[in-house]
Amino acid sequence: MTIKDIAKECGCAIGTVSRVLNDHPDVSDKTREKVLAVVQKHGFVLNTNAKQLKAQERKNIVVIVKGTSSPLLNTLLERLQKKFENLPYTVSVVVLDEEDDESARAVRLYYETKPVGFVFLGGNPDKYSQEFDNLRVPCVLISNEAESVESDYLSSVSIENKLGAFSATEYLIKHGHKNIGVIGGSLDSQVSCCRYEGFVNAMKENNLDFDFDSSYQISKYSMDGGFSAVEKLIEKNKSITAIFAMSDVMAMGACRKLHEIGYHVPKDISIVGYDGIKLGEFFFPRLTTIKQNEDELVEKGVSILLDCIERNTGSVHIHVPFELVEGESVRKIN
Repeated sequence: MTIKDIAKECGCAIGTVSRVLNDHPDVSDKTREKVLAVVQKHGFVLNTNAKQLKAQERKNIVVIVKGTSSPLLNTLLERLQKKFENLPYTVSVVVLDEEDDESARAVRLYYETKPVGFVFLGGNPDKYSQEFDNLRVPCVLISNEAESVESDYLSSVSIENKLGAFSATEYLIKHGHKNIGVIGGSLDSQVSCCRYEGFVNAMKENNLDFDFDSSYQISKYSMDGGFSAVEKLIEKNKSITAIFAMSDVMAMGACRKLHEIGYHVPKDISIVGYDGIKLGEFFFPRLTTIKQNEDELVEKGVSILLDCIERNTGSVHIHVPFELVEGESVRKIN
């Protein structure tokens, strides 16, 4: 019986089983119980000596996940771990809250563990402290843009956030909506700022006004955030007919709250999300959203990181295509 056999019987990734056996916290209770039940069933014992010998032959890459409740980042992490399973690298995962400083944590880990590279999933590169200059190993930020950071070691792979938000907003406008509210993150965040700018550009291009104070509600990138934010938004502006939410989870939380307070989506208020997470396909109503290509984001990100580590190539910043997916959450009005 090997870890691979346990993973097959559990229907989990090998990396997930490994995290359970090594008592990592970033595994759901349900998955942990399922894995441990199979381990107990077969009397499996982890060979720590073999593990230590193998670790000495492999080089470590630290993955820092910014956000504890993002399905998109969780999906990217799963794909990333699967990508590294057959490569001569170990992967250490650190999960941070939205308010934590990922650059300070990375610098500390750099000195403590001497990794050969870093992967950042999410995060706000505009807030990277001067300490970031001390990271003298290849780094790649996946899902956010990092051209603004002056670093020879930091690359990035993302979609064009401004263009994605522009497309989502223009879709609402073409469906007859003129009074559009926004549920989004703090504009201290680069990704929120880019998506807001794309939204405003679409409104201006269509000669529509937007009042930030009455029509923008700050929210965390979570279902709870969207749930709380939408009621405040409606209280400030009762005439909105549509909402642009800066993430699918915000949109889902908002839909739930709208239902509770007597609004029907999309009959009364239409809503567009962002990210294209799998759950949105099964949500009711099925979300209209800007879909990010998780496979391509990870594929490009890993390829760039390995080129930098193994071939000493320079940092690069690239965009991958996005797709506007039509669901059932937007109504055409006159």
